[in-house]
Amino acid sequence: MSHFGFIPSDELLYKIQTAVRQKNAQEPLYLMRDEIALMVNQEIIDAILTNGISQFPNSEKKETAEKLATFIKSSVASLLKQLLSETPNAEVKASLKFSQNTLFKNADGQWHMGLILEQPLVTSLKHDFDLLKTGQRINLEVLTENYKFFADEVIRHYMHDFNQTLNLGMIKRKAADMGCTAITKAVHMAIGKLIPRLTKDELQALATYHDTLFFYE
Repeated sequence: MSHFGFIPSDELLYKIQTAVRQKNAQEPLYLMRDEIALMVNQEIIDAILTNGISQFPNSEKKETAEKLATFIKSSVASLLKQLLSETPNAEVKASLKFSQNTLFKNADGQWHMGLILEQPLVTSLKHDFDLLKTGQRINLEVLTENYKFFADEVIRHYMHDFNQTLNLGMIKRKAADMGCTAITKAVHMAIGKLIPRLTKDELQALATYHDTLFFYE
C-alpha cells in the first residue's frame, strides 16, 4: 500500500483526537469539525506547496508558486465556509470519522495525515525524485502529468470526498462541485506552467522535500 502523508501540527492532531473522543458528547460538535476542516486545508497546502518552494531562490517562479498556494488556500477556505453550517451531532460524526481515517503512523510511529495512492504513481514519483536528487535528467512531461494526477487525488479526497460527509442540499452540492472543478483547473494550469520551467537546483530541492511525503507500507 502507498501513501501520501505529512506531519500535522500538534494543534490539529489534538483537535482531531479530542473531537473523536467527544463524539458522543451532548455539546455541539460542528464547531470543532469546522475548525479541523479549515486547519487541514491550510496545513496540507503548506505541506505540499509552501514548504517545498520555501527553499527556492527568489524568482518569478517562486512568486508564482507562492501566489498559487495563497489562491488555493483562500479558495478552499471560502468554499468550506459556504458549505459548513450548524449541524446536528449525529451528522457531524461522519466528518469526524473522515478526519480520523486520514491519520496514520509511519514505520517510526510518527503520526501523519494523508491518503492512500495508487502504487504506480508513488513508484514513478519516487523514481524521479531519486534521479533529481542526484542531479540527473528526467522526463519533465511525465513528472508534470504525475503531479497533476497527484493533485487530482488530493482534491478528490480532501474536497469531494469530505464534502460527501456534510449532508449538503442541492444548491450547496452544486456549489461544492463547481468549486472543486475550478480549483482543479487552476492547479493543473499552474503545474503545467511551473514544473517544466524549474531549474536543475529547484527540481533537486523540490524532489528532496517531496520524497519525504510519500510512503510504502
